[in-house]
Amino acid sequence: MKETDRVVTPEDDNKRNFVLAPLTGVYLLAMLVTLSDLGGDFPFMGRLYKGDQAEHLIFTNCIVSLYLIVGILKRQRLTLWLLIAYNFAASASGMANLIMLPVQQVLTASGAIVPDYGYRVNAFCVFVLFLLLNVFLYFHRDRFDNKSIYLW
Repeated sequence: MKETDRVVTPEDDNKRNFVLAPLTGVYLLAMLVTLSDLGGDFPFMGRLYKGDQAEHLIFTNCIVSLYLIVGILKRQRLTLWLLIAYNFAASASGMANLIMLPVQQVLTASGAIVPDYGYRVNAFCVFVLFLLLNVFLYFHRDRFDNKSIYLW
């Protein structure tokens, strides 16, 4: 019996959903954290955006996150590759912010009272988290079995 001849049972389908449920929660939480920054400054790719520019970036990030969440729930194959690209862009933005922006400027803009090393450790941990998410996505790419390019 070939790998492609395997019959998918309801138990297999439930296992697929179980693996993707925490992933949906991670991106939903990330979207809510980003949305909580609405009205404040937003660091992105080594620049600190303020006012309307920051609001537009936050809104765009939330719309992209919402698309990714729905794509995860629909197990869409296109979403898998968009998630990997989104994670690389987010980790690149985090590293660019860490390298190009003065830490005190970011901390003052966010209103956080954290020592410099705490921010640097946090930024590095987020970078590692995105890389681990990409590894997780790559090894569970078979869970994304919907080949349709449309969400609806």
